[in-house]
Amino acid sequence: MLIAALTSITGDFVRGVREMSHILKVNGNVLPAADQSIVLGAVMSDGSIVEGESRIPQVGKKIHHMFLKPDHIQPLPESVDALQNADLIVLGPGSLYTSVIPNLLVPKLAEEICRSKARKVYVCNVMTQKGERLTAFRPPTMSRYCSTM
Repeated sequence: MLIAALTSITGDFVRGVREMSHILKVNGNVLPAADQSIVLGAVMSDGSIVEGESRIPQVGKKIHHMFLKPDHIQPLPESVDALQNADLIVLGPGSLYTSVIPNLLVPKLAEEICRSKARKVYVCNVMTQKGERLTAFRPPTMSRYCSTM
């Protein structure tokens, strides 16, 4: 909600994220995956479709695969540049399906992560959400989105 409010105040999502980082006195850079509003969706194992990050875990069904709307999302150039120059790439913590994998669905980001010679670290949650399995972060789930994971 804080990001939404700051985006509304500043008129720009990326600027809203930067302002939030300033308010929270974040060390380092927090970069969004894209510079536009994105809706996260999931196709469940029964074929039903659920849209919205907070709604996906509430349905209590197994996730078949994830998708993003709109169809043509461009990554934030600063995020691509940061991945290309990184020594360490950290994914997580956060829900695997609603926080980690969505970043890998943004075109070019997964490619840059896979291409990078940087060490990659996945920080999993201490507990899983409904619909996630403890083994969900092992291949093929993560490797479906980035073959070097």
